[in-house]
Amino acid sequence: MKIRTQTTPEVLCIGQVLMDCIIKGWNNTSCKERVQTADSVTLSPGGDTFNESVVLSRLGHSVRTVCILGNDLTGNILANLLADSGIYTDYIIRNNTVHTPVAPLLVNTDGNRKSLNAFSRLDDFLQISPSLFKRVRIVSLASLFRPPLTRPETITAICREAKASGAIVTADTKLPLQTPVTLEDIKEALSYIDYIFPNEEEARFYTKKNDYSDMAEVFLNYGVKNVIIKTGQNGCFAKNHKISLSLPAFRVTATDSTGAGDNFAAGFLSALLRGNALKDALAFATACAAICVQSVGATSGVQSRVQVEKFLSDTDYRAI
Repeated sequence: MKIRTQTTPEVLCIGQVLMDCIIKGWNNTSCKERVQTADSVTLSPGGDTFNESVVLSRLGHSVRTVCILGNDLTGNILANLLADSGIYTDYIIRNNTVHTPVAPLLVNTDGNRKSLNAFSRLDDFLQISPSLFKRVRIVSLASLFRPPLTRPETITAICREAKASGAIVTADTKLPLQTPVTLEDIKEALSYIDYIFPNEEEARFYTKKNDYSDMAEVFLNYGVKNVIIKTGQNGCFAKNHKISLSLPAFRVTATDSTGAGDNFAAGFLSALLRGNALKDALAFATACAAICVQSVGATSGVQSRVQVEKFLSDTDYRAI
């Protein structure tokens, strides 16, 4: 178990924690009666908030996770794994009326994946005391638009309280599972967000634009201070009211893309906490994503800051 040395965490990470069931190399042509085959079937803890919290902790930061879990075996496993990673779990909400989410992931041989998600009532139970935001440096909405972060009034209240406490407010977005929340629905919340991290599919869905710069401009016009669009194997695009820049992805052999975006976000927040400039922070985030996709599972790749720094030192990203 990792020992915590700080009484107040640097990061408050809010959102979805679940168990991934990773089905790699699924062969849907191998049907024999009711049986199909796959190269492997494994369980891996996941959810954007779990992944981001664990990677941030491994990068040397103190984190408190806020999520909703059922009072079931899966919930017990996930809560214990977070605690074993040195993460504050005292504000994980356990509830008898919901099941802890389990998400089957179908991973292709090229590392791309599809997920299967059940409807959830997690957003019925998210309540956060304003006292949690005190002395926290970053408040991260790690799975914006997915339960439990789907209600505009809840999202807005969190962002407002976080900003009032002096924290940097960040959000990593997801495509909706249930009734979509629009940017207009959370326009007040967006005005408090300092950094937002949609991938290109999410950015296209929410902005109805196709060009990266146009996508970013929509978020900026709603008051977001910095927009960082994750563009998969193409890297990332960042824009604020002063500059815009693109950074390519590192060339690695991808095994599984699960959690790459969460590792990117965690890497960026880590660099932000260390005072890195925007391009350096993007490079560190991109390195975390590159390390992630070379392993199966969202938190199997990045193990330490030293590992990521060595990866970066082996590549002259400044020449890109």
